[in-house]
Amino acid sequence: MQLLIIVLLFTLEYPRESWQYVTLISLIAAFVFQFFVVFPYSKYYPLSQSKPKNSDHLKQISLISSNVLQTNRDYEKLIQEIKRKDPDLFLVMETDSKWEEALQPFEKDYPHVVRVPLDNLYGMHLYSKMELSETQVNYLVEKDVPSIFTKVHYGGYKPLNLICVHPAPPSPTENETSEERDAELLIVGKAVRELDDDAQVIVCGDLNDVVWSRVSKLFARITGLIDPRIGRGLFPTFHADYWYLRFPIDHLFHSKNITVNNMERLGFIGSDHFPMYFTFWLEEFRKTEKPEIDEETNEEVEERIQEGIERAE
Repeated sequence: MQLLIIVLLFTLEYPRESWQYVTLISLIAAFVFQFFVVFPYSKYYPLSQSKPKNSDHLKQISLISSNVLQTNRDYEKLIQEIKRKDPDLFLVMETDSKWEEALQPFEKDYPHVVRVPLDNLYGMHLYSKMELSETQVNYLVEKDVPSIFTKVHYGGYKPLNLICVHPAPPSPTENETSEERDAELLIVGKAVRELDDDAQVIVCGDLNDVVWSRVSKLFARITGLIDPRIGRGLFPTFHADYWYLRFPIDHLFHSKNITVNNMERLGFIGSDHFPMYFTFWLEEFRKTEKPEIDEETNEEVEERIQEGIERAE
C-alpha cells in the first residue's frame, strides 16, 4: 500500500512544497524499514534449517493447528481437511461442547485427547495418535484462557514437549492492551528455558501476534526456538474472509533439534482463520543450549510478565 501511494504521488507530479518532500521521504523511509523487517519471511531469504544429515536418528510426525471460530458450525470442512492430511496430532482452538461432539468420531484414530471445551472463545482440544503424558491444562495469566502442556511419545528416546497456546488479543471486545497476551507468551518462554538442553520443543497455536513484533522477537530470543516461516513465506492466516487484509498470527516455534519439512496453509473451513499444517523431523540425541540473556533482557521479561498478571487480576 505504501509503495502504491509513493508511485501515485510521483505520477501526480508531487512534491512541490518543502513539507511535501518531508512527507514523501518519510513514506519512502518507512517502506524501506518495513521491507527489511518482512523480507526474512519470504521465499527469497535463506531457510532457517535444512534436512538433518544423520537420518538414522530421525522421526517424522505431522500436526494441524486450527482456530475453528466457535460460532462456525460448518464442521465438515475442517473434518475433511483433517481426513485429507491425516496428521499425527491436531490442535483446535475456540472449541466448545458442540465442536467436541462434532470431532468425537476422530477419537477412534486419535485415542489420546485433551479436552477443554469453553463457551468464551478460548476452548481448546488436542487430539493425538500417540500417547500423551504429564498433561497439564494451565491458566497462566487469565483465569478463563487455557494452555496445554504435554509430552508426546512418538517412539524416540525422549518424548516431544508440546505447548499449545491461545492468548487473548488486544481488542475492543477482549483486552484493552496486549499486556496479558505478552505475559502469557513470556511465561511460556520461561518454561521452555527450564527444559533440558536435549529437549525437543514445539510451541504452537493462535498467538494473536505477528512474528516480527517486539514480544515475539523477545520470546524467540529467550527460548532459542526457531520460526519456520523464515525463508518459506508469510502464510497469513487471519482474516480468512479478507484476502487484502491478512496477517500471520497462527504460529509454530520449534527447537533446533527439530526441522520443519513441510509448512502449508490449508483451505477455508468457515472460520476467520485458515488452518496450518506442518510435518517435521525430530532429531534424537542432539543438544541445543539455551541462549544467554543479559540482565536488561531478563528485567524486561519479568516486568512484562508482572504487568500482564496485574492487569488480569
